[in-house]
Amino acid sequence: MLILGLNHGEIGSSAALYKDGEIIAGAPEERFNRQKKTRKFPDNAIKFCLESAKIELTDVDFIAQAWNPGAAWQKFNPLLSSQRTKREDYFYTIPDNLFAFSQQKAPNWVFMDFSEQGAIPPIYYIQHHQTHAANAFFLSPFEKAAIMTADWRGEFECLSLGIGTENQIDILTTQEIPHSLGMFYATYTELLGYRPDNDEWKVMALSAFEMDCQKYYDAIRQTVSLEDDGTIRLDQSYYKGALLDQPKLYTQKLVDSLGGREGVPHAEPDEWYIGVAKAMQKMSEEMSTHILRHLYEKTKCPNLVLGGGFFMNSVYNGKIVDQTPFENLYISHSPGDVGNSIGAALYTAHCIKKQQRGYSHNHSYLGPHFNSEQIKSCCERRAVTYQKLENPAETIARLLAEGEIVAHFYGRMEFGERALGNRSILANPQRPEMKDKINSIIKYRESYRPFAPAVPFEKAAKYFEVPVGYQCHFMEKVVMVRPQYREQLPAITHVDGSGRLQTVTKEHNQRFFKIIEQFEKMTGLPIVLNTSFNINGEPIVLSPDDALNTFFNSGLRYLVLDNFLVKKH
Repeated sequence: MLILGLNHGEIGSSAALYKDGEIIAGAPEERFNRQKKTRKFPDNAIKFCLESAKIELTDVDFIAQAWNPGAAWQKFNPLLSSQRTKREDYFYTIPDNLFAFSQQKAPNWVFMDFSEQGAIPPIYYIQHHQTHAANAFFLSPFEKAAIMTADWRGEFECLSLGIGTENQIDILTTQEIPHSLGMFYATYTELLGYRPDNDEWKVMALSAFEMDCQKYYDAIRQTVSLEDDGTIRLDQSYYKGALLDQPKLYTQKLVDSLGGREGVPHAEPDEWYIGVAKAMQKMSEEMSTHILRHLYEKTKCPNLVLGGGFFMNSVYNGKIVDQTPFENLYISHSPGDVGNSIGAALYTAHCIKKQQRGYSHNHSYLGPHFNSEQIKSCCERRAVTYQKLENPAETIARLLAEGEIVAHFYGRMEFGERALGNRSILANPQRPEMKDKINSIIKYRESYRPFAPAVPFEKAAKYFEVPVGYQCHFMEKVVMVRPQYREQLPAITHVDGSGRLQTVTKEHNQRFFKIIEQFEKMTGLPIVLNTSFNINGEPIVLSPDDALNTFFNSGLRYLVLDNFLVKKH
């Protein structure tokens, strides 16, 4: 069975192709049109998926869109459905009127079919949080798991709790806007002068700095209620994110409670910024942990999967197993909206069409690949001098050992928001100047932003405070660097002694594993700094042209494209 999953109209437009039990191709549209977090229809991503499988759209059995317009049928809409404005609205208004003859209950999905002349496969419109849940559960290795999804909002829900069993997802409870974890985090992102639904990473990085944030925490805590039924409530006298016609996500009352200040864009963070960020991060963790403990009591399942943009919070993700009764945790490479094309396809395949699940490792390398001839052609077209490498992994490792920064472009592009070795910038984590150097002359971003360590799976426990066998393949969790190694790893150790870990296996990425292996032979350390191959405000590179553009527009000096080295003199 072939199912084309779409996430259109939401942040992170994308497409993904399911075939007989697995996702075989997928990509965010932003990588093609170079518009970060684009909401535009994923034409280019669809074209890639179809071409990669050597099929036409008419070969696809079903299309699955990660949003359900039918969710609005929970209540009759007199403005739209009482009179005709345009006949195209019949798709919505006729069912809306017919619900008067039965129980008014919005469906989890809506199905649209076409006559044979239409040449378009049937379309399933799937509830937003159901697609988050499907991404989280069906990409996991678990046959059974508790499920939590949380983001700013879906059609109405901003949170769902459920249980997944083999091919089935059962939602136990949901919570609707305005009591939203995602909106809570976005509110303080905006209050601090950053862009909501975009710059939450910056606030998360600020929260690691050491300072007494108690007075800010006390103020924020008064705006939140943790209910006995496991839900949360946000006092709407402080928050107005649900009021779409209002500027700002917060009220003056919240500003006054936090010292009467509002952040200024691009300002250098002082103690107020750090204190508010730290207090808000602490409160968001408490709210989520409160919900998760209640979920465990309802399911008694040791396995937990998480989805939704809130769980891009890698700082919190690294604490969940310690703070809750759950024993095993899985978060996919794409828990945010961009991954909902995958979730929509998987929900359709397993929950609706009852297709058999696969339980193999679900990697992020789903995007385009460029062979040596394509790369050579690109370099020659642009009159770029290149050198063929006999042993690329050894050359890259040697350059890193010598203190150089290397951009690495190889194999299939990663689907998610984190580069995992194939579209990466690599550096030596032992060099204390590396963090500031990459932030200032390559990434063009704030100096306090940390970078991730990539380490062989088998050796993670030696250098990080994790048990033997710990898996963190997608940089989805922040963990502590062991104290005895923090001075040896200054470029990847954040101010609180933490690092956003990536564990690498030979099975999943042989080339990246070899680079780290060669680097260890030269330096005695099996860890490299890994950050995404892009500059601030731009998507991760997709093509050789993107790679060369970023290379020449930044302070990078070395670029390895497959087996070719490009360098600046």
